[in-house]
Amino acid sequence: MKQMFVSALVVAAAGVAGLYVMPGNGPAEGPADNPDDTGGVTPAAAPETRLSYTDERGVCTGEELVSEDERVSYVEACDGVAGWRWYAEASEHGQTSRFSDRNDPDVGGQYGGYLGNFGQFHTVIEWRLADGAPYATIHRYISATFETGDAVRQETLIVTALRPGGSPTSCHVGFVDATAVSGANEIALEMADRLAADHDCGGGTVWVVDAASPSLDQAIANGSTRPAN
Repeated sequence: MKQMFVSALVVAAAGVAGLYVMPGNGPAEGPADNPDDTGGVTPAAAPETRLSYTDERGVCTGEELVSEDERVSYVEACDGVAGWRWYAEASEHGQTSRFSDRNDPDVGGQYGGYLGNFGQFHTVIEWRLADGAPYATIHRYISATFETGDAVRQETLIVTALRPGGSPTSCHVGFVDATAVSGANEIALEMADRLAADHDCGGGTVWVVDAASPSLDQAIANGSTRPAN
């Protein structure tokens, strides 16, 4: 039944180079090139800060929902770290997601990448922790657009701030256009460590590192932001 609404995503992926799979269907690139290999780069962070990875294949529960107008979506809840969970909802064109430290699956999430007509989150989530407590995540969103006629792949690293017990419990801090900038993984780590703790979840904007502002410092200097989605 899940295939009913994800068929558009699969069709979109067919013309995009590289691996592009629905969660649970096999491997693809995660937030880092390999969950056990950060490319030889040690993130600049305090000693108590560390990385943790979860792979959502096999640790999720889900159900298919049909609205009154017969739109089909698939909602899933996945185990994270230290009591946190990842909630995602997939519909015809893409996925929204959110993180929470409590059981509140009905609260709406935020969309993934900011480009593309079709998209999905990767299965691997990268968590940033201080003294065992998660404060941010990095999650890759893979999308495709057909605005030029041919399918064009877009990959975005999404940095999310975690607010335990808050309302909301998570919010997007910024996007790193992994298709357009080099060192996207390291930039996303820097964004998480520098900005997540103080990010205003009610401010309505997120930071954007892209071809026009290819580093976090340049994005901050240029005021490179966009509305939070």
